Amino acid sequence: MKKLILITILTGTLLSGATLVHASAPTSGYNQFLQSLDSIQSGAVMPIVDQAQISARVASLPNGQAAQILATAKEMLGQPVVWGGASPSNGFDCSGLVQYVYRQAGINLPRTADVQFLVGQTISISYLQPGDLVYFTTYEPGASHVGIYIGNSKFIHTSFSKGIVAIGDMNDSYFVQRYYGAKRVL
Repeated sequence: MKKLILITILTGTLLSGATLVHASAPTSGYNQFLQSLDSIQSGAVMPIVDQAQISARVASLPNGQAAQILATAKEMLGQPVVWGGASPSNGFDCSGLVQYVYRQAGINLPRTADVQFLVGQTISISYLQPGDLVYFTTYEPGASHVGIYIGNSKFIHTSFSKGIVAIGDMNDSYFVQRYYGAKRVL
């Protein structure tokens, strides 16, 4: 009976237009969502989405094969550098590392850097994406050193100076002076 009386009083108060004092709910995700809907209905200006930025961000994300290549290449960090090496058990030279990593993703590449350079699409340095191959002229003219680009001007390669598979920086003056080109095989 008390509930019925309370419901009748509240209904009457609401229908009469009386103002009720109530504590405002803390702003929650749902409340913010409702406020956003209200602003759309009231004609508020919504932020403009820059499709070019979204496309560029999506393009920079590695696809499935590139992600596999990057993961495998990162697993090889610290492996010994051995001239002519092409496996984790024997160590790697630069092209042996690239050939091994790409083979794990189901892509067969030639054995040496100069012949690997003949495969794939030539890519401008400004369009490099993770998984692309970067080439340098080191001990002989042409593409004589290769690494796997991982983003942010970094690449995984065999560092003869460190004696291990390591991360190199394309902005390092040594590599800037010796940059030869890039290829996309994926």
